[in-house]
Amino acid sequence: MSAQQQYNGLILLASYIQRIYIAETINERTGQQVSSARLSQAKKYLDELNMLMPLFEQTRTLTDTQLQRVKEITASTKHFMEGYFPQSPVTFLQKLAIVGSSLYGEQAMNAGVLRLGQLFQKEVGKDFAMRVKFYEERTQFIDAVVHTLYQHEELEENLQQIIANWFEGIIANRQYVLQDMDKIDQFFA
Repeated sequence: MSAQQQYNGLILLASYIQRIYIAETINERTGQQVSSARLSQAKKYLDELNMLMPLFEQTRTLTDTQLQRVKEITASTKHFMEGYFPQSPVTFLQKLAIVGSSLYGEQAMNAGVLRLGQLFQKEVGKDFAMRVKFYEERTQFIDAVVHTLYQHEELEENLQQIIANWFEGIIANRQYVLQDMDKIDQFFA
């Protein structure tokens, strides 16, 4: 695999770990059942990738040990993703966790693609740069909603409807989200 392909795999992996971490963080902040093991493991994985990626940017290669660790993290993350989407009926707080974590995961992916373009002097679509503000606005919205609920304040009905609508869009693409997760292995073959 080329350095660019491996970096792409690291970006994709980090975005899925971000999904898991943010989902559990939102559950924690809104008083829902939290898997503290999933939360701490996702945090550990994010920390590991945040240390690994700058090294990779300098060397443009993964050592055998790093490659093995990335494969282990990928396998564990796949396992976590198996339980990511809730079963029906879905509560508002479950929808919020999926929407918030999806937005943060997609934001991380978008930032990673922009960084990949810089590192490898590759042209990335203009839509990636345009999405920066899109994701900033939506993650700030999610943060505000979570904060409101954390303060035990009532959330306006129209805000709940926005989350519900976004959730429906994500659920409609659930199959693609899970298929992308399965693609990570090919970047480290």
